[in-house]
Amino acid sequence: MRAIPILRISQMMEAYGPMSKGKTKTRTETDSFGPLQVPADRYWGAQTQRSRQNFKIGWERMPIPAIHAFGIVKQAAAEANMELGALDKRRGRAIVRAAKEVARGRLDDHFPLVVWQTGSGTQSNMNANEVISNRAIEILNGKMGSKDPVHPNDHCNMSQSSNDTFPTVMHVAAVRQIHDLLLPALGHLHGSLEAKSKAFGKLIKIGRTHLQDATPLTLGQECSCSAAQVKNGIARV
Repeated sequence: MRAIPILRISQMMEAYGPMSKGKTKTRTETDSFGPLQVPADRYWGAQTQRSRQNFKIGWERMPIPAIHAFGIVKQAAAEANMELGALDKRRGRAIVRAAKEVARGRLDDHFPLVVWQTGSGTQSNMNANEVISNRAIEILNGKMGSKDPVHPNDHCNMSQSSNDTFPTVMHVAAVRQIHDLLLPALGHLHGSLEAKSKAFGKLIKIGRTHLQDATPLTLGQECSCSAAQVKNGIARV
């Protein structure tokens, strides 16, 4: 039997929680199926906990950029609902504050779900709703798990559906990754190729095409071609 890497084992344990039961303090959360015990020090609720139990498949966690994007989307939805008068300011401001904490990565440990779930991302959407709800309740000095005064469905998911939020989250996450990681990396690559095109400007070599020797050119010219391709790629992105 093939051995499982230690890193993968640790990721599975992190995703599914402690192997031993009864040692972790819990609180009672409820959903339409009834009550469920949830770790007392975590903001997620019953639907997230059920997903952890029902989808013990793999170890690949939902990507952190997607989690942060959920915070952005939930903040925007709460602000829009307040502006329309559908959500009162007291609840709305608490939701916005909690959603900002999600977007800034302060609540990453409260998103335990793996990517293996229903296709519409319902479980991750509810994970975000439950975390933001309980954090907002805490901000308003309420009792976690009570769904009062902030309900994960009625308030955090107001005017939304998983079929809307999850595709939007993917778009937001992709744009942020492009802006924060891809474009800076491509810019660095372009600069390096430009520098090499100048450094190797006098280094002559044989060109190659169709697996045969071709017209001589400089190594700098080859680097310049690659730099031009990267520059065009940056413009297209």
